[in-house]
Amino acid sequence: MVLYVVATPIGNLKDITERAKEVLKNCDVVVCESKERALKILNHIGAAQKRIFYMPAPKEGSNAEKIAEEIKENNLSAVLITSAGTPAISDPGSTLIKKCREKGIKIVPIPGPSAITSALSVSGIQSQRFLFLGFLPKKGKEGFLKKVKEGVEKLPINPAIVIFESPHRIKDTLEKIEKVFGEDTEVFLGREMTKIHEEYLFGRIKDIRDIMIKRERIRGEITMVIHCGKKEGEGEDLGG
Repeated sequence: MVLYVVATPIGNLKDITERAKEVLKNCDVVVCESKERALKILNHIGAAQKRIFYMPAPKEGSNAEKIAEEIKENNLSAVLITSAGTPAISDPGSTLIKKCREKGIKIVPIPGPSAITSALSVSGIQSQRFLFLGFLPKKGKEGFLKKVKEGVEKLPINPAIVIFESPHRIKDTLEKIEKVFGEDTEVFLGREMTKIHEEYLFGRIKDIRDIMIKRERIRGEITMVIHCGKKEGEGEDLGG
């Protein structure tokens, strides 16, 4: 019995890895956040007839115990996938992984596409160290960002800050970032990454915000990287 935690494409299905294909084709059951997305991936690799356990985010807590018990009782080989990217990273999965581990089920990661590292890699922002915040809170966003900024200022180095955001909240989020970090703060914005209409913007937060404000409708999930600048001495060897 084993649970494979499998990273799937963040947009372009051709980005699926050979190992991901292999375990998806050979497993007994697929645990997914979205049936529609799971079937799209399974159809793409020719494994559309797989048994599926549905585990949406709101029901992960109640479903995880049942699914873990099913895997153990029937000695199943299971694959956990999310709608896109790596499970349990701002997506469902951590509760199921914990339950499976408690029951002695082997947990195996199958790495692959990640919106976080994809955005960092093309941002041009120095990212030897970064802070991932996931989706910002819907309420109290400005206060949350102020606390993040205060925390970063206490660190010996300034990490790049990575956040996820939905298209209908991006304008408000950009406003709050500009207010807290300043209009000259450099940011990278990746939208619809790896898809047909992918878009990548880099510049001052004020300029990126101006671009977005002019758009009546924004589509696609967004990953942002905030450049916090450098502290004096940063880039030197910090080791002991």
